[in-house]
Amino acid sequence: MMKGLLMKDLKLMMTQFAFLILLPAVGAVFVVPTGEMSMGFGYITAISGLIGVTTVNYDSYDNGFAYLFTLPVSRRGYVKEKYIFAALSSVAVMMAVGVFMWALMAAVHPENAYAFTDFLGDMENSYLIALTALAFMLPVFLKFGAEKSRFVLLIIAGIFMGVMIGVSQVEALRDVELGRGNWARVITPILCLVWLSASYLISVRIMEKKDF
Repeated sequence: MMKGLLMKDLKLMMTQFAFLILLPAVGAVFVVPTGEMSMGFGYITAISGLIGVTTVNYDSYDNGFAYLFTLPVSRRGYVKEKYIFAALSSVAVMMAVGVFMWALMAAVHPENAYAFTDFLGDMENSYLIALTALAFMLPVFLKFGAEKSRFVLLIIAGIFMGVMIGVSQVEALRDVELGRGNWARVITPILCLVWLSASYLISVRIMEKKDF
């Protein structure tokens, strides 16, 4: 049934195809005039984290949850699929648009271009940020629905900005070594995984207590 849920959400995501094909254009708007891609890629990171989460809204329309759970779908399985799909859709969008922006930068502003390996390192950091945002957003959407989530997310946005500042401080410590590797590169993914696990358990509890 997991495959069926993933296919359902993929088809829902493709209903936003017109929006998705605009993302490279948005990236170009940042890259071409300024000759740098950090701000544009930060925007793409934020958007990519939302794409998978918004499928919850479609599921809730017209008492959709009540119908969905008449199928052989457990609430825990539903939550697990949401996290998997959101994580996969996020990295897919980031990779597609990010590679386009990197290639555009190399073509239009070769003096500012940087190695693809460095780009992949930035991609890793941005993906961890997207996963952190996902871990905030999914429990909120599952708990409050689309309408109320807008207000709650305003509060979470402030919290997330604090997280971003914390991440930037961690990045500033990259020169500090721990054994053979950089400690920040080791501990940041671990913290992200812990937070995702906690978020998943919170989401499961939210769904198990809901009445449809």
